[in-house]
Amino acid sequence: MDKLRNESLYTSFKQALLNAGFAGNIHLDVANRVLNATDNSIYELLPQSIIEPKNAADIATLCKVANYAEFKTITFTPRGGGTGTNGQSLTNGVIVDTSRFMHHILDFNSHEQTITVEPGVILSELNTYLKPHGLFFAPNVSTANRATIGGMIATDAAGKGSLIYGKTNDHVISLSCTLINGNNYEFKATPRALEHSQNNSINDHESHDLHDLHDLHELNTQ
Repeated sequence: MDKLRNESLYTSFKQALLNAGFAGNIHLDVANRVLNATDNSIYELLPQSIIEPKNAADIATLCKVANYAEFKTITFTPRGGGTGTNGQSLTNGVIVDTSRFMHHILDFNSHEQTITVEPGVILSELNTYLKPHGLFFAPNVSTANRATIGGMIATDAAGKGSLIYGKTNDHVISLSCTLINGNNYEFKATPRALEHSQNNSINDHESHDLHDLHDLHELNTQ
């Protein structure tokens, strides 16, 4: 009975997403679920559904539908390349896989040496793009041909060259984020953080500091 109820819940969630205009893929089949039940860790958890958003609008739609009363019990875990060694991308709920569609480079400024990417961009592919400009994104993790930038940010990945070039957070200027209620925010590094990571203070960035996140969470859960 519990199994049937569970299947009905995720089938209903899929239909609600489609009704709300979700454009990506939604998998409920056993094959896709088993494929995503493991990562680069020793752990195994069978998810109930695999969702592959096509863009940021899909993620916002997903979060808004997840707030419907009938779906409040569903849990979500983002997944990139599945290269984490601590089971970070595993869940018995819904996996949100950004590597399938959200792997585009959106903007590159060679003068300021900044680049804007979607979370599913793979590190080695990003560095291939940057190489002709004499640039690269540090650090060089051992799973560079599979690790996504979104996953590296989530785990603040470090690797070869980190003592010289710093960890992932030392190279992030801003993040465009969707909270669980579907609201979008841009979080920017403070001038002090930028000065620390780049030895070059940038003073024209307003930001939500970490100290503000608790208040922001309270605001968005009311």
